[in-house]
Amino acid sequence: MGGPRERVLLASLALRVNQVVSMDYLVDAIWQDDPPTSARSQIQACVSGLRKLFREVGQPGTIETSPPGYLLALPPGELDIEEFTRLVAEARGKAGEGMTAEAADLLRSALALWRGRALDGLRSDVLQRSAARLEEARLAAVEERVRLDLELGEHEKICGDLRALVEENPLSERLYRFLMLALYRSGRQVEALEVARNARATLIDEVGIEPGQELRDLEAAILNRDPALDPQRVSAGSLAAADAPAEVAERVTPRQLPGSTADFIGRERHIVEIKRLLSGEDPDAMPYALRIVAISGRGGVGKSTLALRAAHELSDDFPDGHLYADLHGMGDEDRTPQVLARFLHSLGVTGAAMPDDPHERTLLYRSILANRRLLVVLDDVRNEEQVFPLLPGSPTCAVLATSRMRLTGLTGAARIHVDVFKTDKSMELLGRIVGGDRVATEQEDAIELVNLCGGLPLALRIAGARLASRPHWRIADLVRRLGDEANRLDEFSHRGLELRSSIGLTYRSLPSQAQRLFRLFALNYAPDFPGWTAAALLDMDLFGAEDVLARLVDAQLLDTVEYPGEHVRYRFHDLVRIYALELLGEAEPEAERRQALERLLGAWMALAEQAHRAEYGGDYTLLHGKAPRWRPVDWSGVDPSGNPGLWWESERRNIVAAVRQAATAGMHELSWDLVLTSMSLFEVKGYFDDWRETTQLALDSATKAGNRVGEAAMLYSFGNLHMLQKRLDAAEKCFTSALERFEAEGYTHGRALVLRDMTSVDRMRGNFAGMLAKSEMALELMREVGDLVSEAALLRGMAKYLIDEGELDRARPMLTRALEICRQAQHLRGEAQVLNRLAELHLGTGEVALARQELHNVLRIAREISDRIGEAHALYGLGMVRRREGRLDDARSTLGYALAMARQVGERLIEAMTCHAIAEIELARGDGPAAVEYVDAARKLFSGLGSPLWHAKALTLLAEVYEMDGDAERSLECLDEAAPILSAMDSRAAARLLSQVENTRTALRPGPSFGRSADTG
Repeated sequence: MGGPRERVLLASLALRVNQVVSMDYLVDAIWQDDPPTSARSQIQACVSGLRKLFREVGQPGTIETSPPGYLLALPPGELDIEEFTRLVAEARGKAGEGMTAEAADLLRSALALWRGRALDGLRSDVLQRSAARLEEARLAAVEERVRLDLELGEHEKICGDLRALVEENPLSERLYRFLMLALYRSGRQVEALEVARNARATLIDEVGIEPGQELRDLEAAILNRDPALDPQRVSAGSLAAADAPAEVAERVTPRQLPGSTADFIGRERHIVEIKRLLSGEDPDAMPYALRIVAISGRGGVGKSTLALRAAHELSDDFPDGHLYADLHGMGDEDRTPQVLARFLHSLGVTGAAMPDDPHERTLLYRSILANRRLLVVLDDVRNEEQVFPLLPGSPTCAVLATSRMRLTGLTGAARIHVDVFKTDKSMELLGRIVGGDRVATEQEDAIELVNLCGGLPLALRIAGARLASRPHWRIADLVRRLGDEANRLDEFSHRGLELRSSIGLTYRSLPSQAQRLFRLFALNYAPDFPGWTAAALLDMDLFGAEDVLARLVDAQLLDTVEYPGEHVRYRFHDLVRIYALELLGEAEPEAERRQALERLLGAWMALAEQAHRAEYGGDYTLLHGKAPRWRPVDWSGVDPSGNPGLWWESERRNIVAAVRQAATAGMHELSWDLVLTSMSLFEVKGYFDDWRETTQLALDSATKAGNRVGEAAMLYSFGNLHMLQKRLDAAEKCFTSALERFEAEGYTHGRALVLRDMTSVDRMRGNFAGMLAKSEMALELMREVGDLVSEAALLRGMAKYLIDEGELDRARPMLTRALEICRQAQHLRGEAQVLNRLAELHLGTGEVALARQELHNVLRIAREISDRIGEAHALYGLGMVRRREGRLDDARSTLGYALAMARQVGERLIEAMTCHAIAEIELARGDGPAAVEYVDAARKLFSGLGSPLWHAKALTLLAEVYEMDGDAERSLECLDEAAPILSAMDSRAAARLLSQVENTRTALRPGPSFGRSADTG
């Protein structure tokens, strides 16, 4: 039926059957943005040819001329799409009435009308918008038919159809869920789970996200064979078992347990576990083995309170009594022999029957306890050696021990570690002590109080006791007193309860080198820190430092923290750190504190430097200061070269803390060097607040010291931050100031870096002449100093300009050279940026498959190095490729992820470009309000970013939306605003868009009145 133009014209008329389709719409549908001057006459010729065809099949007059265009006149029901719409509506009605089978048959009839994709083969962006709407309607009907078939029990029958549908729509989670359910109900659980794994792999690969909660829940339900998935739920019965009470002979028994506290809260999970392990009901317990539970935790965390509560709840399981001893574990005296004598006395051994030899006492003790059911509670144990003589020999007994150390030497013992309370339990304990009403009345202050206590039960009890003894105090009064960190531990003291002495008892039990490391760790301001910092603080090798560090961990003075994929890290409890700070000031001379801090910060500088070299292939794109570095003899297990991106991410808080400490300590050279070396971390991960804070701190420190190079470097850093956030005026001001300082200091590399990044400001402002001039200057300087990676960045920027200007042949060799440099330097991020630009070039030459391939490589690299900004760029590019391929649904989904990522990392330019692209898709779908929402958001962003070409593009698209809605006046307003923006720009891209704007303005403006004489005044 005719050629491509006739098919596009007929489809345009059919989509608006019995409605007038304007000549302008038909011109846009056939030729898009580049119609010939003879467009209207060619359309008239096409209409004549179509009319001839209709006459030949006996339907003359089907195409009518109706100003301002044409109309396809057909009776109702002649078009398949009309019949499809009618059948779908009827099916929905039947489904609503519970007539499931009839509804499914109607949907099958409706779908049988389709013979492929809507408008397949028609190359027209305008028509593809309508095609997208039709495809959405078809897919919705398919999904509804599948849902009904599942209700009808047609599980096996539809599995094949569902697999084909999933292949056609690989991003539809709903279809994956239907297929999983159909397979599972067909008895194919393994295949259903395989579909879930394929769905996860596809979604992660295509758009970089995990499946939604519904799919994950369904996967879990299939894995667990959840009866709720069965077509008919089967209720299960229950079995009841009666326990036969055991008869126990009464006897006089020792009952030595101290009372359990009335305000005991929390620890429910621990109580259940202890009772299971000690009651003899553990099915995994070894026969004939003594049952032992060892509770560990720092001083004041509530180990003793937990042990006593568990022991009282176990009373009925041990009818022969309880023995209890407080071993005062951290004291110097070993009281085990005296404890053993007391236990024997409690068991009836008196006078001359008591052996003098400790070993004989142990043998007698075990003989007496043979076959007795008795619980031994050993509180505050120092080490395993204290415990061994007090262990019964009979498996009918049990032992519950508490210690600040992890008693790993107790063979066969189950270990339970007790940590501090979370906020809710801390509030509950405080309420029990001071009264719930009092806490509820001052809830915000109460939350602040429990935070100052760090969840430590002993601290909470002391604070609560002080408040309870002073009912006239407000909670805010105590919070204010605790706010003074220097005197905070003084406030945690009340009538025999004291926190400082509890921590000090543990500290004094350490050897001298471990005590010194404990003090020096107070210099670590980060929330947690890696183990190698011990080597820097002590100025020794890594292995020796690790042994000292282990003593602090064993004593519960340092907590261990494990993050997925990282080495173990360490941290202080807040109150323990305050104690360490007190000791640091008392015991360490100022000169030694300064030297230890210089080693610690010098080590961070050395590692950051190494990470940058690994990422960029050398000291490219960077300036360095003269601050000393500290390195151990062997960096094994510490060197970040293997995965610099992961290292930057895991150590960000420590880097920021190091800059703070360096600036505060007047180490101005190290502070600016560390900030500049870490810029890629802040940029790639979107940590703009950290970037701003550290740059300001280093700038202030350099200014105070009169360090002009440091000032210039930090002004350069600020310029990059402002530029990335598209605050172009502020960026230019900082870059200009940095350039002046670098020139005054004769720092060529600094000048080159500033000029390189000023080109980006010029490009975003549309000042292409300035951009090219600075690019040439910077390129010459970069080659002079040998900064290859910066040379690649400049070539990439110049290529971008040439691509926009349509000079693709000139851009290609620049990108080829830039790619060679990045791969030579093994600079993955730079490689991804060049590949992203190459994808743009391929789209310009129509090589869509190559563009897609490059963008998948970009996405892979961005995720490999955790470059979230790069990931946003890649997702945007993939969205544009899928739009070019006519996959509007997939394009819209991908762009949605790109938009979310761009907003998350604060990449406003990609956010604006993505909004613009989504608006075009919504316009193609015919959703005018959504198109207006997105394009208006893009317009505002482009205006705020100072990006004139994109601002004009957004205005032009907004004009198109208004024109399609019939609002010519608002459309003209947008075009009138775009025209002067484009006129002020000197580029071919702007000239092309301006020509389009002028043509559209001319077409929209009303012409002169007919019949008016040309010479009338």
